[in-house]
Amino acid sequence: MRSFYGDNTRWFVGKVIDIIDPLELGRVKVRIFGIHGDNLDDIDNYDLPWAQVMTPSTEGGSSGIGANVGIKPMAQVFGMFLDGKNSQMPIILGSIPKYESVDDLKKETGYTTQSSQHADEINGAPNMKNKLVASEVDKVKLQGKDNIEKAYKYFLSPEGGSMEPFQAAAIIGNLYHESRVDPTAISGVPGEGSYGIAQWNPATDRYKKLHDFCTRNNLSSDSLYGQLSYLKHEFYSVRYLGLSQFLDAENVDDACEIFEKKYERPQPGSTKARQQKAREVLKKMTET
Repeated sequence: MRSFYGDNTRWFVGKVIDIIDPLELGRVKVRIFGIHGDNLDDIDNYDLPWAQVMTPSTEGGSSGIGANVGIKPMAQVFGMFLDGKNSQMPIILGSIPKYESVDDLKKETGYTTQSSQHADEINGAPNMKNKLVASEVDKVKLQGKDNIEKAYKYFLSPEGGSMEPFQAAAIIGNLYHESRVDPTAISGVPGEGSYGIAQWNPATDRYKKLHDFCTRNNLSSDSLYGQLSYLKHEFYSVRYLGLSQFLDAENVDDACEIFEKKYERPQPGSTKARQQKAREVLKKMTET
């Protein structure tokens, strides 16, 4: 007789470490008491599994319908493992109120207190969130000596799409031409005001969607990490931006041109400069 699925149920209590789910499914990372110790050398936060969060039966539960998950960093949560003894598929059933000091909150997650919250706006209305300021989120989430290396390593990571080195370099060749990979860059074209590493234009909804995305994910829209996360999200979710052609490219020049024509869509004439920078980035990054 086959065992029933729920025969080996394991319950747990844990502490929320990360709430920025790259898939935007409302998942959280939890350091579970008795399984994941406090020593990050044993199990780093990056290696913790994403835990699904149960929502009330009054919510839609599919197709993006329903309320967003409201669990915050450092929350104490109660849940179970859907895969029993294997303990790799956690689901959160609820939170357990507790108190933590401001110092503990910042030490564990990097999230700041209300006194240093970053104000974002949607349609001109202030929207205050417990979010890292730009300099802090980039320090916590990205690795590298400069913005080029940070962006390159981001795109190589699973969160950034696990891209091939030449694909990451192709994107950066474009971003460098657009903004020098500066998340605070503003277009010098009079009256245009395009902004950020990819120069999102405020005359289109792409600029607004950048801010909306960062607000939903508790990120500063001025941060390199926030803009890289939105770029990856937009590139992978909007069909006409050329992802399938980009992934089919076999070399850095072709990938660079596809990203230019499909994603950036600038005035003609800069293709060779973008490709040259992409090749330089690829050479430098693969030699180090």
